[in-house]
Amino acid sequence: MNNSTAIIGGGAAGLMALSILGHEAFVLEHRNECGRKLLISGGGRCNFTTSDNIETLITRYYDKKNFASPALYGFPPEKIRSYFASLGVNSIREESGKIFPASGKAIDIVNALQKNEGKIFYGERIRGIRKEDGLFVIDTDKKQHRAKYLIIATGGITFPETGSDGSLNSLITSLGHTIVSQRGVLTEIMCHSLPLFKAEGVSLNMSLKKGKIRMSGEAVITKRGISGPLAENFSHYLEMEDEVSLAFLSLRRESFSLFSQKALLKNALPLPERLTEAVIPSLAGKRIAELSNADKDTVIKALAENRTEVRLNERRAMCTRGGVDTAEIDRKSMESKIVENLYFAGEVIDVDGECGGYNITWAFSSAAMAAGSIRKKNNLMLS
Repeated sequence: MNNSTAIIGGGAAGLMALSILGHEAFVLEHRNECGRKLLISGGGRCNFTTSDNIETLITRYYDKKNFASPALYGFPPEKIRSYFASLGVNSIREESGKIFPASGKAIDIVNALQKNEGKIFYGERIRGIRKEDGLFVIDTDKKQHRAKYLIIATGGITFPETGSDGSLNSLITSLGHTIVSQRGVLTEIMCHSLPLFKAEGVSLNMSLKKGKIRMSGEAVITKRGISGPLAENFSHYLEMEDEVSLAFLSLRRESFSLFSQKALLKNALPLPERLTEAVIPSLAGKRIAELSNADKDTVIKALAENRTEVRLNERRAMCTRGGVDTAEIDRKSMESKIVENLYFAGEVIDVDGECGGYNITWAFSSAAMAAGSIRKKNNLMLS
């Protein structure tokens, strides 16, 4: 009996599933190498998980935390670290809470996941998927493969040069599944209507708001807008083109009496001078004593509720929001509710996390759940 598992996609999720299933599985990868996105993560060092405890970890997945929690509980960060240690890859925790291989080399993560006996077939672009006599029949541009189980781990649409290009979406929908609209997230927020480029390089804590959603944190001003953890995490809530309120500093009219009346506004405020000049150029050079109440109100609004049109920098997006609808996947096994023995893992699912190793953690945890579920099914069949 054919009890093998075909895994489509040789990224983080696909390689983890292969590592766990070993000789029971094979990977079909349409490029000529695996793990390319892992290789560029963390600046080539690969922050492959986090030091968060499980309660904190689950909060990092926005509105999908309930769906993601069984997989994350089953294969949390400490188990991920232990698993790689068993494969010969020790890890270190940095002050940020990110976990890296002790060697500082992402290639060690990729190599470790390919140690087991599973096979990898390169240059296998998928042309069709169907079920026939209880088996998945997968046609590629090279040959035909058959397997009892199928894990789709093709990633999202960001960094298409690494292989995550959404090219399998039409075949996923042909199997009866829904693809929730996809877009790049964990990216820079561009503010072309506000001349923030004048403050390029400034780092500060600030807030972003859209409707009732408000988030504060560390940001970096770029020549295009705002980057850093705050912008990247907040991008999850934004459409490609949207409107956001920027808050740099909270002031009241009474606050101005605390400043030296002889000082220029740009020197009096507890903000970098270049940022004040970029946000309120017409008033930055005025002395505090010269500001009218109307001027003060303008300053207060510009610094605490600066509504501006924004656009997401899709070219720099590190993760995908959208993908296979979670309503069609059993969260306790990663098995399709529509097609028996079909599983999904990683970024191809409509789950995205904050920056900091959370999306790689999800890829590993969801893949471990899918692989474990297949193992349990096989054991039941053989017993």
